[in-house]
Amino acid sequence: MRRSLSALILCVAVTTLPVMALAGDGPWSSFEKGTLNPGELSQATPADVGLPFERVSIPSGDRKLDGFMVRADASCQPALALLIFHGRNETVADWIAVQKYLHDKCVSSLVFDYSGHGKSSPPGTIDNMNADGVAALDAFLKLFPATGRRCLLSHSLGGGPMLYAATHGAAKPDCAIAASPFSSLRDIAIRGGAPEQAILKLPDVWNNVDAARSLSIPLLWVHSRSDKTIPFDLGQKVYDAKEGAKTSDAIDGFDHNAIYKEMPDAIWSSIIAFATAK
Repeated sequence: MRRSLSALILCVAVTTLPVMALAGDGPWSSFEKGTLNPGELSQATPADVGLPFERVSIPSGDRKLDGFMVRADASCQPALALLIFHGRNETVADWIAVQKYLHDKCVSSLVFDYSGHGKSSPPGTIDNMNADGVAALDAFLKLFPATGRRCLLSHSLGGGPMLYAATHGAAKPDCAIAASPFSSLRDIAIRGGAPEQAILKLPDVWNNVDAARSLSIPLLWVHSRSDKTIPFDLGQKVYDAKEGAKTSDAIDGFDHNAIYKEMPDAIWSSIIAFATAK
């Protein structure tokens, strides 16, 4: 059984902190090694579902990021493209069915693997994944013309690097969609039972509440009240922190990974409508 994100952070809190000074590792290193480096989990590509695609290589520092780009038919109007930031223990192969779904809805997409994921260069670290997000955003904006709508979409843990990219990239996309985001790694750990005083000694990385406060583009928050992986109220914190243009879509009855495993219209219709609107 895969350990939950909160369980992995709990492990960091109770095992890493007491020895990190002796070990010479950073305070998040056990978490990074344990959950941000899954490697290649599948060799599937969009071609396996009959979908034409281009395999792209995105430079990120001295690393290369692997990605699948699927373009909608040229006749599709209004033109819309999504850059997808996938979640924990996922790779681009997990999002092939989503890319097919989006293509059939006249939406182009680019999904990429962070460092340490799939065929992308290791290692997967928080700093590397933040840099990866900025690099992927830059590549995405160059691949798809500004004459169409260009938006970011994150799922779960992907909200961290997505919001980092959206607030640190040189150029801005048209909008951002955060599906099932967490408020911060600290909150996830404490909610999972980690000792609060130990967790508060860790650097406050991927604080999506702070990032949302700095977000200048419109935001859509999508979250199921039935989500048992990232509690609904932690996503609510991210939404509440955003100032200016924002929309929420609170839904019921769907598990955490329904967005890419079941692809219900209850989730995707609001995403496409939001990303298309001007």
